[in-house]
Amino acid sequence: MSSPLTLRRLGAALLFSGLLSGLATAAPATLTLGAAPATPLPPTVIGGFNYGNWMPVVEAEKDLRSVAPTLLRFPGGNVGDENDLTAATLVPLKSNLQLLTTGKAPPALMVQTRVFGGKPGAKNAPEDAAQAARDVQAASLNVVYWEIGNEPDLYSVNRGDATWTPERYCDTFRAQRQAILKVDPAARFAGPAVSNTGDGAVDFLSRFVKGCGDIVDLLTWHEYPTDGLKSDEEALASVSVIDRDVKRFRALMDSAEGNPKGYSRRTPLGVTEYSLSYFSNRPRHLSDQVGALWAAEATVRLAENGASVAAYFALQATGGHGLVDLAGIPRPTLYAFQQLRALTGSGLPMTSDDAALWTHAAQDGALLTVLVTNTAAEAHQLSAALPGYQLVGGKTFTQKTVDDEGPMIRLPLAATLELPARSLTRLVYKKQ
Repeated sequence: MSSPLTLRRLGAALLFSGLLSGLATAAPATLTLGAAPATPLPPTVIGGFNYGNWMPVVEAEKDLRSVAPTLLRFPGGNVGDENDLTAATLVPLKSNLQLLTTGKAPPALMVQTRVFGGKPGAKNAPEDAAQAARDVQAASLNVVYWEIGNEPDLYSVNRGDATWTPERYCDTFRAQRQAILKVDPAARFAGPAVSNTGDGAVDFLSRFVKGCGDIVDLLTWHEYPTDGLKSDEEALASVSVIDRDVKRFRALMDSAEGNPKGYSRRTPLGVTEYSLSYFSNRPRHLSDQVGALWAAEATVRLAENGASVAAYFALQATGGHGLVDLAGIPRPTLYAFQQLRALTGSGLPMTSDDAALWTHAAQDGALLTVLVTNTAAEAHQLSAALPGYQLVGGKTFTQKTVDDEGPMIRLPLAATLELPARSLTRLVYKKQ
């Protein structure tokens, strides 16, 4: 007669065997292409990055060109708060723009003016902004937006100057804007570039809109939903803030109550810094696969939700941030933005019946590009079938691909595809 312990072990073994059998026979996930109207995918969202002169672009030119930057925000991050914008700073910028140019024209520029002083003699007055505009003209640089300052909601908190209210910033925005317009009447202006979307930052942004909604040409904010300490699953799920924030700030700008001076203007929206974690000195969820999957998903969601500009933080070598490190060693985010580079044309609604798979599609002529992110910690199967289309190519990558500094993994043109754990796959279909 079997002992109770033996029977329990036998039952557990049978249960485990049944689970394996169920997994083995589970049908592959399917893709469904929706019939909703196509959404233009702005290149200034798909290929935008923060760039600063501390980045040794020449040491990683080949890799950085491989993501085809379309827009650079300069000088990037807090550097604009702490240093003057002068003609001398534009010299390395112009040189690196030439290195990063992959098409007929160099990446467009968003240039930050200096707003916070911090030290005697700081060039943060309206006349300094006007001089920066003259310097840009002399250097023949294409500036699509002037962003007035950087994260002014933190001036009173992190920099200890309680006089920096949203109203003071709004007055400064108006003054610098007017000074630049005297130099370049066609200039456009972005702000307030608040640090995140917590209650304090949102209050700052809302009060700015109430006072300056009539003159801001691009409403901007930053997205950093974690500090790198959450679980992988929680970190990936935090990408939902993108959907929430684009929708609520669109509603704010279109509201007569929230934007009494400019609600009829249909002001574009932009996220001028974003990454999974704000903690630059902690590489977890910045320079790993989870950070890369989040970055790719956030970028596509920004484009699909209607943002006009986005600038990932950062192009290169900023602590854990950057597509490659100071030694030029690639990070998963480099591979992610290489995949995104192919997302051109118009976005089409794409869904899957597997909740672990994030899916997006873009139609460009006869070609349909489909991005599929497997967020699960195990491989998932996907049916390649898509009515009216034929699969003509597929590539994916994993953390191991990056660690090995290897090429993308080429997928077989099979009826069922094996998507590796925590992978970002690009499928190319041809319309039949």
